[in-house]
Amino acid sequence: MAVTLLAGCGTEDSGITLNVYAPADGAKTVTEVAGDCSTSDYKVVGHALPKQADDQRLQIARRANGNDRTMDIVGLDVNWTAEFAEAGWVLPFPDDLAAAAKKTVLAGPLKTAMWQDKQYAAPAWTNTQLLWYRKDSLEKVLGRKIGNQPPKLTWDQVVQYAIKSGELGGPTQIEAQAAQYEGVVVWFNSLLESAGGRMVAEDGKTVTLTDTPEHRAATVKALSIMKAVATAPGRDPSFTQLDEGKSRLSMEAGKAIFQVNWPFVFAGIKENAAAQDPNDPTVPFLTELSKFKDVLAKDAPSPTTAQLNEINTLTRQKFDFAPYPSVIAGKPAKTTVGGINFAVAKTTRYEKQAFEALACLTNEAAERKYAVKGGTPPILAKLYDDPEFRKAYPMASLIRDQLQDATTAVRPITPQYQAMSTLLQAKLAPVGSWDPETLADELTAAAQKAMDGKGLVP
Repeated sequence: MAVTLLAGCGTEDSGITLNVYAPADGAKTVTEVAGDCSTSDYKVVGHALPKQADDQRLQIARRANGNDRTMDIVGLDVNWTAEFAEAGWVLPFPDDLAAAAKKTVLAGPLKTAMWQDKQYAAPAWTNTQLLWYRKDSLEKVLGRKIGNQPPKLTWDQVVQYAIKSGELGGPTQIEAQAAQYEGVVVWFNSLLESAGGRMVAEDGKTVTLTDTPEHRAATVKALSIMKAVATAPGRDPSFTQLDEGKSRLSMEAGKAIFQVNWPFVFAGIKENAAAQDPNDPTVPFLTELSKFKDVLAKDAPSPTTAQLNEINTLTRQKFDFAPYPSVIAGKPAKTTVGGINFAVAKTTRYEKQAFEALACLTNEAAERKYAVKGGTPPILAKLYDDPEFRKAYPMASLIRDQLQDATTAVRPITPQYQAMSTLLQAKLAPVGSWDPETLADELTAAAQKAMDGKGLVP
């Protein structure tokens, strides 16, 4: 049906049309950037993919298999590159574009664009999870003011401080993405790599969850942390059903002292706190923002610098950010990178023009728009010092720090990742109901099944 509806999207009388397919959440900004990238030789048009990642992947894969010639550039979740490259659905990058990317793109996001030492995609925007915490509650636990220097906590401390907060009458919940979906694999992967382990070797084939005593210990440690959080006193009763949105809203309700989540929660809590009904507050610990209701309304003009500074200051007195918790004290965590990559589809009729357009879709001007208008972390290091981005994202420096080579975890780069993730989700859920030692072996078996192309139904 999608192919039929879009059959008229190819060449127009005025020249060539290049179609760009982007995830629904970022499609509006991509469409605007696509217009900027149109030239006298071709027109670049943005289209929205479905909202859910699985639906996006399925639509692109079906159209690639069906040789849909109207598909030129596709937006891929960062963990799809190897699968699409191995299947021949996207084209390898020209040497000049690949060389330029190595000089300008942050190391963490660039890893997600590679397969077997070749670049098949260009990072468009990226993401990393942070630790979000109730500053007022943590200050009571610590017995001191924190200031603007974010605390560097371990997961053991996160659990201990949540328990102590409850003893002092404060919030007790720790929110994470624990439902049976990709989010729980992201959480596990961040813990695993922070503990010194990994799921799959660099060859993209060898399962390494328990292949050595050191890797087994890291896997068990990661699972032990997940179990400790899921079974901690005062835990969220719906913990095993949490995704990013539910984690965010649970913390806004005032019952959580910590959550691990993407940076979008900062803008979200400000908007919801400003819009809440004072008589029935949904963010009860941030009623100070109610005076900015009109300023933060969805259709309102952008706040002035003075207004945004005051809003951010008031917010960070109660709700603030810190580095992702470490597994090993004194050693920074390795957080799983997120985001979207653009690739040229093998179905394009205009390869040369498509790569030209893709270069434009990921140049500095485009990245500035994705960051400032779309609110997504950029893949160019220099933009983290952009005043407009930093106004809305005071955590910009921390995000950049977590996207370096030594602080980034990448989900297994293998064509079998989607099958592996599906099988691991089924084993990890419900989080905390299992024994870490036993589950380590079960995860190894499940990952090996995915590698062998077996057992794809959990």
